[in-house]
Amino acid sequence: MILSSWVLSILGIIIISLIIEIILPTGKTVKLIKSVLGVFTIFIMISPLNKINISDISSSIFTAKLEIDSEFVEKRKEEILEEYETEIIKSLEENGYFQIKINLDIEKSKNEFKIKTIFVDIREMVLKTESLNINKYTNIMAIIKNIIKVEDNKIIFYE
Repeated sequence: MILSSWVLSILGIIIISLIIEIILPTGKTVKLIKSVLGVFTIFIMISPLNKINISDISSSIFTAKLEIDSEFVEKRKEEILEEYETEIIKSLEENGYFQIKINLDIEKSKNEFKIKTIFVDIREMVLKTESLNINKYTNIMAIIKNIIKVEDNKIIFYE
């Protein structure tokens, strides 16, 4: 109801402006009348603003409650861990270390997690022939540290 009357007021002032522009001859008074009609048009366009209760809008904006979706956060942490494990295994296989199992032990806090320990199961590991004469522990540790920045004592090997 308010919107339709507002639109009709705008259309009315536009029609009146067009009629006055057609009727009046050119000159200085036409500029003055156009200015007055412009001011009326502005007043009509902003007239609905005084009916809006700004205190309701501002209070509803600032009192909105934000909640962290802990289920989503936990799921995302698990996805990140799986991505790390997959990336480590892929990198190990590219360097000639096959059938290694990786398990990340994490320390969870409210908003983040830290990797406590990386368990590397090499009981079923298969090496490429050119990888036989190298220190497998040092190389595997270097590959893991290249992906995840951890200290040496946090990488534990199972044979």
